[in-house]
Amino acid sequence: MTHYGSPSEWTDLLESQVPVILDVVISTWETMPPPAGNELEDTVSEALCRALRQSRNRCDLPFRIDTQMVELDPEAGQDQGRMDIVFSPPVPREEIYFCLECKRLNVREADGVRPYFAEYVRYGMFRFVRGQYSRSVQSGGMLAFVLDGDLARAMAGVESNVGNHHRELGMTTPGIFRASAARPNDDRVRETEHNRGANLGSFIIQHLFMAGDPNTPLRPPRTPGAITKPKKKRSRQMSNITS
Repeated sequence: MTHYGSPSEWTDLLESQVPVILDVVISTWETMPPPAGNELEDTVSEALCRALRQSRNRCDLPFRIDTQMVELDPEAGQDQGRMDIVFSPPVPREEIYFCLECKRLNVREADGVRPYFAEYVRYGMFRFVRGQYSRSVQSGGMLAFVLDGDLARAMAGVESNVGNHHRELGMTTPGIFRASAARPNDDRVRETEHNRGANLGSFIIQHLFMAGDPNTPLRPPRTPGAITKPKKKRSRQMSNITS
């Protein structure tokens, strides 16, 4: 029987590639047309994933890139939730991956701008901290689509909410952003460190704030009675594999 390396070796390989992943995500976003001021999260995520696959081919990036992947609890087999964008290295261990959880911020609507700062923390960061995502690795990413283009306001709003929940997030006081070790000279990127307990250990979240265009038109409202097809989920059983 041939073993392809220990989990720690594969994790180290993935961690060494985090700066490359962030570079590709940011450079790809910059080539995309800006989304509508109130575009749906899944629509933007899927468009970015398609563009990332093209960028991967041009750059020979050694990762499979998927969207809307479903992670199953390794013991109970229960659905842990959909992961927005997943980078999987070519290793025979399905639990080794880098997850980007995408969230909209400063969404422009006809009646004003809706911030969604609390949702970023509650339905994004907590999924990493509680081990729903990325249980077997040491880092993941939050990708904010700042649809009105006001990055400073978006970053300040998220940081304030992080501070309000920093103990629940396993952060030391006062629970603020720090410069990203993976991309230290980019003002659009920050990181936070979290203690997930003895079983899961320390975890780093990379926070990417990507600007939209404040002048893009709004997405028209859906026609009443329109039928939409339900999305198919792709299951991803996170289990140890050797051959």
